[in-house]
Amino acid sequence: MSDFFGHLLGLLRVEALSPRHQSLFETGRLRQPALAHHRCLTSVLAALADTREDTYPAREALTRALLAEMQASSSPAWTAALATTYAPMLNRLRRRILGNAVPREDLDQLVLTTFLSVARSFPLSRWGDWTAVRLRQQTAREVFRFLRKERAEQHETYTQEQLAEWLPDSRQATQVENPRRPSVRRSFVKRDAVLVHLARATLPRSDVDVLMATVVRREKLRAYVSRLGEGDAAEAERTYQRLKRQRTRLMQRLRAQAGDAVAQLSGGC
Repeated sequence: MSDFFGHLLGLLRVEALSPRHQSLFETGRLRQPALAHHRCLTSVLAALADTREDTYPAREALTRALLAEMQASSSPAWTAALATTYAPMLNRLRRRILGNAVPREDLDQLVLTTFLSVARSFPLSRWGDWTAVRLRQQTAREVFRFLRKERAEQHETYTQEQLAEWLPDSRQATQVENPRRPSVRRSFVKRDAVLVHLARATLPRSDVDVLMATVVRREKLRAYVSRLGEGDAAEAERTYQRLKRQRTRLMQRLRAQAGDAVAQLSGGC
């Protein structure tokens, strides 16, 4: 786990306990009976940190009160309070993640934003008990589902036939000064040629859409994600980060495979 993750959770605790949120807490106390017994968020967090078995009913009620206020308010106080409450769980989840499917710094963001997204959409009216357990399970399920998808995408490959369909024919290419360099640039293909070749390509639709939008039409990736209109702000950010990595991996893979394909075509009959 990166040191930054612990630092980030520490910053959220500072935010949750900031005196400027006291008036917000007072309003929450009027709406949530579970909060009425506490004078400030410091008292709430202390009660939630008491893991004795006989305190479970009180902790369950407090968690549901925080969730209700978070879902009803745009204030960062409730978000920070929930993240602080479940910091030990988030730390354990973050330590469980091994491998390099996603850069380390992105994993910190993935765990935190997934938890907050799960909390914001948690169906309080549907699930009336075991709230902490459900939050933990749902967060872990969403995090590992995302990582499995990332790993699967990293292992996608393209056949020589797929590449040859949109690579320029190099059989009639002239010789270049450096015999080790193929006649077609290893830097993939010129942007103007992408439109022509992608039109006939058999690449996965998701890859084609991203490349057409961001390479051919020069659309900003964030604008493309915004146009997709998927989920809330946290979900949009996760989609942006995923597509950014997907596009980078795709371009790197195609550059390498394009060079290999051209070399094979140049040496053919």
